[in-house]
This record gives sequence, structure tokens and C-alpha cells, in this order.
Amino acid sequence: MHAGKSARKGGLLPPPVGTSDWARFSRTSYCVDKTLILKDLIDSESTVVLFTRPRRFGKTTMLKMIRAFYEAEASLFQDKKIWAAGAKYRKEQGAHPVIFLSFKDVKWKTFGESIRFLNALVAPCIGQFVKSVEAMDVESERDRLMRVMREQGDELDLSMSLGLLCKAIHGFTKQLPVLLIDEYDQPITTASTNGFYDEMCNFMRVFLSGAMKDCEHCHMGIMTGVLRVAKEGILSGLNNPKVWTVFEPEYSQYFGFTEDEVAEMARYYGAEDKLPEIKAWYDGYDFGGTEIYNPWSVLRYFDCHCRPEAYWLDTSSNDLIAELVRDLPHDMVKTLEALLRDDTPRVQMAKELGPYKDILARKSTLYALLVSAGYLKIASPIEEGMCKVALPNHELSLVFVNDIKAKINSALAVGTGDIVGALLDRDADALREAIAAFLLESVSYFDAATEGFFHGLTLGFLATLRKRFRVLSNVESGKGCFDIALRPLVEPFPAFIIEVKAADSATDDLKDLAREARAQIDGKKYDVTFRAEGITDIEKIGLAYFKDKVELCKT
Repeated sequence: MHAGKSARKGGLLPPPVGTSDWARFSRTSYCVDKTLILKDLIDSESTVVLFTRPRRFGKTTMLKMIRAFYEAEASLFQDKKIWAAGAKYRKEQGAHPVIFLSFKDVKWKTFGESIRFLNALVAPCIGQFVKSVEAMDVESERDRLMRVMREQGDELDLSMSLGLLCKAIHGFTKQLPVLLIDEYDQPITTASTNGFYDEMCNFMRVFLSGAMKDCEHCHMGIMTGVLRVAKEGILSGLNNPKVWTVFEPEYSQYFGFTEDEVAEMARYYGAEDKLPEIKAWYDGYDFGGTEIYNPWSVLRYFDCHCRPEAYWLDTSSNDLIAELVRDLPHDMVKTLEALLRDDTPRVQMAKELGPYKDILARKSTLYALLVSAGYLKIASPIEEGMCKVALPNHELSLVFVNDIKAKINSALAVGTGDIVGALLDRDADALREAIAAFLLESVSYFDAATEGFFHGLTLGFLATLRKRFRVLSNVESGKGCFDIALRPLVEPFPAFIIEVKAADSATDDLKDLAREARAQIDGKKYDVTFRAEGITDIEKIGLAYFKDKVELCKT
């Protein structure tokens, strides 16, 4: 039986799973009260605010709660913390019209398609306030908005539409609207990965600044997204926007669940004995010094009879991470391998990512991307641009293996099970064929792959063996550092030493390169450390890659 149904039969409200409609679920589901964010926003007197958090950490729900505060009946809030905060805040309830836009689905392959889709998103917003538009004094402005509403406008019409709509609402209602934009960064992320970054940047800068530059016709603009990118120009047209990322303490308690909120939820559902399990699986995020649990996974946990799983795995995606892993620098491979051993490697860390198109050019922004997207957490203070990072919890250990490693390949049509099975069976021919089949499914994806990439790819194949082997990478032994090794943790498995090489061109003989890799293992005596530990059963493998081709030598 579904956990929500069980909760209702017992007189308990179900967790709000599968909906971000705060106005609806706040009456019918268990609701964690985050309404004091309204008090903080009102007190700050900020005009433009951007919150960046990982996906599924409550950004959309928060915006819809703010929308309900200004649009819905007061009765929705009379039992909430904001109502008890004082008359100053109760006076704001229902005081402003709201324009709400979500860009989460702007994932088209061309600039033209993206513009048409954005027009389709803006059109119903204009329709919602059509009386305000019809009352505009300036005919050209009215006609421009009507063309966008009918989806007959051009790029210029659309770029001016948001500012003109705020002006129309203000002029007709005598109230300044609140502008809410969810996933503001999705159009730029899509444009960056599909080759029309500059065009989209120019458009978005005009589109947003038209409404929020001076806020003459807008009470407040609140945006959410995954990434804070400082220098790409989207926000440059806005006057002093306040940007709150995972690195700042302000507003840190409002996105995700705090430890006290999770404990209260566990008490409500009679699951206090499950708190250690919940903590191990879903705690561990550090937002500006506040300990945060993954809210999506905690709600799913209670909704699924307290069954621990990696619920976040299939909900969080970011195209930039696929690019990150494709061109993996060799020294970053070692860091990722350390994370798989639950170590806390020290890395370069930038709080601002810079232009989207340059994110992958610097190590500091590579790691900042992973932190901003929720894959890693900051494990020590950032000092002189350096800090320690870690996997936040057990769920993210699984996500890291299954999601980031899977993004080495754009379409995992061939699984890694055959590869691992052939390795453990010591079947060289089957191992080479399994890897070759894997590569063949993604022939175009490996066109620009480097040796560092293939090193990371091979580590990815072996990630599922963590419970049976200690996976080692770039560790000193004998007369140098081997690429990859598996030290058995349980019997009767052998140890494995794997040397990886990548050919520079199609004319290189992969079989010779694989033999060279295999000979290097003996020549540099990489097995010395294992033999000193009494391990004598050692498989030695040379792998040679070029694009979608692979050869192997283990004799």
C-alpha cells in the first residue's frame, strides 16, 4: 500500500511527493513551514534576488509559496510562522500581483526554437493581465504585448515584453507586481551546450533588465537556479542584484530540511528510530554553515515506507557535467577516485563560476560546478582558493557512481556488467569485446577523448567493485605510479594492475600500444607493493584506446 494512503488512514497527512504546488499541498499534506523567508525578504528591502541551489532542493516550491502569499487568500497563512511575525508582514499578504515564469523546460537545440518556446511561456502571463495591457496609453507598447500574447511577435517584441508587462500592470492596478522566475539559468545552460551562447546571453540580458533594472514598475524580482555565473552579462543589466549561493549563510535554512525539521517529521510519522539511517543517507550538505538534508529524498523516504534508496538519482541532470567528465583532466581523475574511497581531497574552489562557456576551462570552476549542482560538499573553509571536498552522504556515493560515471557515455546502451564479469572471470577476450561493445555504442562521443578521459572511463567500469576491492589510482609502487589497481578486500579474488594508454592517431598500432602498457607494469615493478603484502595472485592488464577502439594485453 502507498505510504501516503497509510498515513491518511492513520489520521496522518501524507508527505507532499510529486507536487510543488504549495497552495494545494499546504492544506492536504505534511508541510514544513518555511514562510519566514518572506519576513527576511521584506526586511531586506532587496529589489532583485537570486537563489542558487541544487535541483530538487525546494526552489520551485519556495517560489510558489511566495506566489501564494501575494495571490491567495490570507487563510492559507494564518497558521504559519509569517503570520505570527507581526502586522508589518500580514499587511504585505495579497498586496502585489505576481508574474510567474519557469524556464526549466527551455532545452531546445537552436536559438530560434528556444525563442519560440520562451514566447509560448510569456504569452499566458500577458493573457492573465490582458485588461492591464488593453488599458495601456501607448499604442505601440500595447500592440507589442498583444503580438507576444498571440505568439506572433519577433525577438525584439519578446525581449521587451517582460518590462512592458510590469509597466502595464502597475499603470492599471496601481500596484507594483512581484516577478518570480524559476530556473533562470536553464536557457543559458542549453545555449552553452548547443552553440548559441552569445545570442541567448544578449537576449536574456535585455529580457530581464527590461523588468528589473531599476524596478520602476516591479516591487521585487526573485530568481532561482542551479548555478551562479557572475560575468556572462545576464545580470549585468540589473542594479546591484543580491545573489545567495550555497556558499553564503543568508537564507541557508530555507532550501532543504534542517536537522530539527527532519527530527520533527520523523516524530510525526513514528519513525524516530530511523533517524540514524536518514542521516547517513540524506544529510551532509553544508549551505553557508547550515547542516541540510536533501528534501526530495527525505520526503520520498517517508512516502516509501522508510525504505532507503538513492531517490535523487533520476531527478538531477546537468548537461555541463557530461562535458566535464568527457574532457576530464588527468589529475582530476585522481580526485574523483579519492572521493570514491570516501576521502576528502583538497581542491581549487571558486565561488563564482564565470561565463558559462568557460566553466570547464578551470579546475576551480569544475569543482564549484559539482558543489553547486549538489554532487559534492565543502568539507573545510575556503582559504586562498583551496578547500577540501567530500561526498555528502551514502545516497550521493551511489549517485556519484551511477550518475556522474554514467555521463562518461551519453547513452549507456551497453552496461558495464559484462565488463566487470569478464574481468573477474580473467577472460581477456571477453573483456576486450565487452569494452569494445561499450565504446561502439558511443562512437561519436569519444572523438576528442584524452588519455585522462580513458583513465576515468576505466575507473568508472570498476566503481561497482568497491565492496570487493580497494580501487587505487595513480599510486606510487616500484619505480613509478601505476594507473589503476584493485586490491582485494575479500577472498578469493586476485589483485589487478591496469595500465591505460591512448593512441595519438589512427595510424598507431593499438596492439603494440597495449603490449607496451603491459610491459610497463613489469618494467617498473608496479607489483612490488602487493607482493610485499603477501599478495601473489596478480592479474596485469595493458589497455590501449583510440576513439571507439580498444586493444588489451595480459600475457
